[in-house]
Amino acid sequence: MFKSKFARTAAGAAGAAALVVATASPAFAANMRVETIRGYMTFTDDGDVFKVCDTLADGKGVYGAVFYNSYFTTSGYERVMTVSDGGDSGCDSKGYNIGNSGTYTFVMCWGQYPTGPFQSPLDSPCDSTGEFNE
Repeated sequence: MFKSKFARTAAGAAGAAALVVATASPAFAANMRVETIRGYMTFTDDGDVFKVCDTLADGKGVYGAVFYNSYFTTSGYERVMTVSDGGDSGCDSKGYNIGNSGTYTFVMCWGQYPTGPFQSPLDSPCDSTGEFNE
């Protein structure tokens, strides 16, 4: 009798623990950052916020852009959001909802908005992330 009561209690406890683990999955934060000597751009997964910061008082700002490539179309990457900073204290930020029906990349450049998702550092002082999504 003791053995079966213990087995039922252990099985119940194991089932309850499995239920807690299955329903309480942790939030996954895929935060990213790109930078040059003139500034940086970050993506914070919690809230889908992009922030760009000009760190060099040289009269030119830093400019960021988010590019999206849908899994369902063949048009390639399209610029879906821009944000810039320069000439003031602090950083500027903007939210953009990142989904999982395609891939995204973001690029930050000095002095001009990026013209493409994988802009060469030789064209302008730029840096970009690899592809990502939710």
